[in-house]
Amino acid sequence: MDANGTVHIDLIVVAQVFGQESKTRADTNGDEVVNISDLIVVAQCFGQGAAPAMAKQPIAVFSMVENWIRLAAQANDKSTEFSQGISVLREILESLKPEETVLMANYPNPFNPETWIPYHLGQDSAVVINIYDTTGKIVRTLDMGFQSFGYYASRDRLAYWDGRTEDGEQVSSGTYFYQIEAGDYTETRKMVRLE
Repeated sequence: MDANGTVHIDLIVVAQVFGQESKTRADTNGDEVVNISDLIVVAQCFGQGAAPAMAKQPIAVFSMVENWIRLAAQANDKSTEFSQGISVLREILESLKPEETVLMANYPNPFNPETWIPYHLGQDSAVVINIYDTTGKIVRTLDMGFQSFGYYASRDRLAYWDGRTEDGEQVSSGTYFYQIEAGDYTETRKMVRLE
């Protein structure tokens, strides 16, 4: 932070001494240890004049660190410092991963005509979501492909169902079930389509 109160510290500088005792500018909160708190403060405050409260949501923090890795990879000058910084960021991301795979409640529910299905992956795995009618017949399969561990909770990452069958026909009102298969994990939940 400069004399004007504006943050001008590089995320990679903080990442290089992550987990170490330090009295350098990388220790943004002055506790003499460079940790996740320092990284979050730097990322949230870069170019601003005030330090906001640390993010408390694991999904938000995970997403933020994923973005840092993506940005660092794009700017990577192949130096040892960049490589070390990116490696530390990947370790941080690993420490923030969900403890287990979980299928979350779709939203909206009830829905008309579309809905989104969030989930958390505790490990890398192929993900398939099957949607069934009340007779147990598969109405639609959403093959999400092989995905890395993480939180699939934002609209750009989670599963989307447009309320149509495999043949493209709109499903009728009623109760449906959605089931996730991710590695050894399987879970089923109920949803309702209203006209």
